[in-house]
Amino acid sequence: MTGGACGKAAFRDNIDPSTIEGSRTCRIRGIRQTGGHVMSCRTEDLLYVLIHLNKQLACRFEADVGLSPNRLELLCQLRGVEEISQSDLQKAVSIDPAAVTRHMQQLEAEGKLVRTRCEDDNRVTKVRLTDEGRSWIESCNRQKDRFMERLQAGLDESERKELLRLLLALGRSLEEPSAAASGPSAAVRREAGARLIGD
Repeated sequence: MTGGACGKAAFRDNIDPSTIEGSRTCRIRGIRQTGGHVMSCRTEDLLYVLIHLNKQLACRFEADVGLSPNRLELLCQLRGVEEISQSDLQKAVSIDPAAVTRHMQQLEAEGKLVRTRCEDDNRVTKVRLTDEGRSWIESCNRQKDRFMERLQAGLDESERKELLRLLLALGRSLEEPSAAASGPSAAVRREAGARLIGD
């Protein structure tokens, strides 16, 4: 599967292989750690780790759950309603409209949903899950729950809450108008990008 191949590539390029065997912790190259504690933190380290983890998470999620996070988000929105217009669905999810259309076409071809023209307005496309689609999303959600438990297995409840608090704080800073102006310099972004494709 593509997700699995992507995950392997990310590990090959960014993880020190000497730490993989016999250890639950893999060291990301360039970030010094001792006993699980980060020894130093350069300006670009957090940016690199977030980019790296985002790629890794998306790849591993798709490999383990059987579909991408974006597709799961779409299906969960559809599961909560009997029927919805495609335009309203696009507004409800954090996915590019063109990507939503592609997902809809693929899922329809797989028999997971059906799209029909609204009788009152031919310009409106209605979307609903099929019985097969509803059964499939329930199975995917169970897989997703198991995946998330494995992902967080090394964190206790207080650590999970603290991680969530910090990520939400980062999210708020990205929503501020000045975030782009005060963000990492071009040089920092270039270095982080170069490290993503290996030393």
